[in-house]
Amino acid sequence: MAIKKAVVVVWITLVSSLFALAAGGSAAQENAVLHAPLEHIDRKPVVFAMHNLGSDIYKRAMELIYKEAFSRLGYTFAYNLYPLKRSLGESNAGRIDGECARGWLPPAVQKKYPNLIQVREPIWESRICVYSMNPDIRVNEWQDLKKYENIVIGFSKGGVYLDRMIRQYGSNSQTFYGASNSTQGLRMLASKRIGMFLGVEDAIGSILNEAEFRHKNIYHAGSVDTLPLYPYLNKKYAHLAEPLASVLKQMKKEQIIDQYILRAQEEVFAPARKITISTGLMPPQKPSPDLNPSFFNKVADVVTRAFALENYQVSFIFRSRLSAFNMAKEGLVDGTMLWRKTKSRNSHFYFSKPLITAEIVFFHLKSKSFDWQQLDDLSSYRAGIVAGLQYEDLFDAAIFSGQLLSLTAKDETGNFKKLLSGEIDYTPVILESGYDTIREIFPQKTAALFTHHQKPLIRQNFYLLLSKQIKENQKVITDFNQGLYHLEKMDATDVKQFQQSAP
Repeated sequence: MAIKKAVVVVWITLVSSLFALAAGGSAAQENAVLHAPLEHIDRKPVVFAMHNLGSDIYKRAMELIYKEAFSRLGYTFAYNLYPLKRSLGESNAGRIDGECARGWLPPAVQKKYPNLIQVREPIWESRICVYSMNPDIRVNEWQDLKKYENIVIGFSKGGVYLDRMIRQYGSNSQTFYGASNSTQGLRMLASKRIGMFLGVEDAIGSILNEAEFRHKNIYHAGSVDTLPLYPYLNKKYAHLAEPLASVLKQMKKEQIIDQYILRAQEEVFAPARKITISTGLMPPQKPSPDLNPSFFNKVADVVTRAFALENYQVSFIFRSRLSAFNMAKEGLVDGTMLWRKTKSRNSHFYFSKPLITAEIVFFHLKSKSFDWQQLDDLSSYRAGIVAGLQYEDLFDAAIFSGQLLSLTAKDETGNFKKLLSGEIDYTPVILESGYDTIREIFPQKTAALFTHHQKPLIRQNFYLLLSKQIKENQKVITDFNQGLYHLEKMDATDVKQFQQSAP
């Protein structure tokens, strides 16, 4: 009984990746990651497609369950990470041997994939539920969707079953939005770009427990269906369909599957190491007019999620840019973001993989004439720079030598105020960060007075830096890079678009 109760507790997290509906068409998942067999037996392993939606508990539990099941049949087991649509094709073509978990395929779909054989014992069942920010919305069956014709309804696209049910029960006058995954759908719900979101209860419950959504007041508005999830085999392994079903049934009877779920939970939920990052990017207090996340929130989200995949918990300390840099340089905090890679920093920091590619541009007032194509054109203008920052080598050298006139401020806020007062003519800032700062410190009418020159001073990669004063950071930066790699694989649309966000 204790095991069964524990399983209920972890169920929300466990199946978050299971349901292939949310796999979408994520381009980053298109490159499969092959995991080596867990044991060496002189036989080629059975390789299944696993749908990676971000749950490490799911991946580890499924690995343990299938390793046990196939070892009882005399085989080793490995898996590839694939999105839903591609895994169907790969499994049907025999380039992969089967599917870890998929809903029942209707006859029309079975005709398209005739080489797939369903194992007649489900791994488990999952409920399709509805979520909303409006507590008055209630949906208890598919037909109830038609009650909300004026609400944009989001769902996890790419799943055969959910796509079919949306077409069957949705009204022609309704607007539906297919999110690439459950996280994207919940973000749209939280920002009120959609009014309702359909997804797998286990996946949504897991995501809602994350810090990003914990206080968003997203309500469970009801469930519309229950879906059993089955293994599928390519026909070349048809002889294993019945034996595998029998083994899975026996493992459930022995509570082996429950035990592996608990083991996966214990491994994944080991105490997280805490990481402190200093930054000069301040979190905004005012929401943007278009409800898009701020530049800081985008950066912090990528850093936090990449660290979380490697079992690190991140907190941020906000200081001036120079103070944030020096704190990390001296080892008072673990690291700092965002910075360009320079030779002078190599001796003090470990550099991550590039977090973003962004532009540093010159901001100025719309009312002031300002133009430049080469550095000499700036000689008649006064620059506003942040004390101690490096921008671009030739520009920095011209400022240092006095070739270009400049005034310093302790932060970018000071320079924008000097722009408004006329003390300076331009200031170099990361494009998105600059507009976030302007919107934060000035009323709307005043913020409208600023613009930027279309020619960037530099377009370059920016990085997370970890201090070499902390000896463990050599391993931490390796872990972070690994987490960033997996994050890009799992959430390609959000992460890649952000990493290349500059126009």
